Amino acid sequence: HAGLSAAAILMLPRQFHVTVVENRTANELRMAGLLFPLYLIAINIFVLPIAIAGLLTIGGNGDADLYVLQLPLLNHMPVVSLITFIGGFSAATAMVIVASVALSIMVSNDIVMPIFLRQKLLNRSSHRDDFAKTLLNIRRTAIFAVLLLGYAYYRAADSTSGLASIGLLAFAAIAQMAPSLLGGLVWRRANA
Repeated sequence: HAGLSAAAILMLPRQFHVTVVENRTANELRMAGLLFPLYLIAINIFVLPIAIAGLLTIGGNGDADLYVLQLPLLNHMPVVSLITFIGGFSAATAMVIVASVALSIMVSNDIVMPIFLRQKLLNRSSHRDDFAKTLLNIRRTAIFAVLLLGYAYYRAADSTSGLASIGLLAFAAIAQMAPSLLGGLVWRRANA
């Protein structure tokens, strides 16, 4: 799992954006190096107790991804479940926003801009004057397309598979690109 996580940090758009793009200075990088392990410990410290409580209380019949919501409801604490839901909804929204923005930047920089440059659309005066607006519209369109594709995947995917298995699948899929990435970093004479 450590190798998959390392590959995901380097190659998944959201992790790369948060890890590399957002840390612009050496001080920010040092701070992230100190706080990131503490953050990982903090978010995982309650996973095992909640999983054990869910298995003991619910008996493994429910969805393990929902134990954190089901346990307070079973113990007649709907306010705790509501607070948990709002926190989870906030975290999920933030993940979707960061991933969509990162992917839209990648689409505009790596797909659309080379097409513009090849066709020399930027040399025309009408495109040069409002290029910032054009780029913003490209990124907005890419965000919408990414969200639409994500929703289409959600609708087409197997609803019985849990969130953790989908995440593991994404990590394993992206890890297949690790050998070519590392080879490209080491072997200077390699081409695309």
